[in-house]
Amino acid sequence: MTTATVRLTGDALLEHVRQYKDATKTEQCLTAGYVRDNGSPAYVDFYTELLNASPIVSDPNKAAADDAEYDALDDDKRELYDEVHDRFGEKWAHDEILQFIDELDDIGIENVSQLEDNYIYCSDEYRAEREFAEYWVCEVMCEPPSDVIAAAVDWQAVWDHNLSYDINTIEFDGETYFFWNR
Repeated sequence: MTTATVRLTGDALLEHVRQYKDATKTEQCLTAGYVRDNGSPAYVDFYTELLNASPIVSDPNKAAADDAEYDALDDDKRELYDEVHDRFGEKWAHDEILQFIDELDDIGIENVSQLEDNYIYCSDEYRAEREFAEYWVCEVMCEPPSDVIAAAVDWQAVWDHNLSYDINTIEFDGETYFFWNR
């Protein structure tokens, strides 16, 4: 990681933090150019600028528009919005929650009851379908294969040939969500 020669601000800083999300806060601070004369991180300046760059803090008009959009939702959508926020999206902005609700709508989930009935699992693994297949067989179906057999099982094939027809997935914000296809 290289240190920026100029302190990043605004969208450039937000993108930098997203790009280095797995780095330590010290590394994020230093590589964004927030370095004191003695070489130590300038945390206060870094976090102040990060807050100023945040769309939630920097644009009160957007917050008011988001509130108005939320208030305009019908009762079912508002309840679904609240459930999605509580269950999955506390880290998501208003627009992301609405986008996720649109994804749910595409697979036939339009209210909280349908969400509760159909939600199965969430994974942030690179091969989420494969992980889900192993989870489903070993944990839910309670049919764990022996260690020798488990090492030979092609979990992706289990997903492809046995599970994918009954289950919908939504890939969103780096995670894969699994729902019954009803």
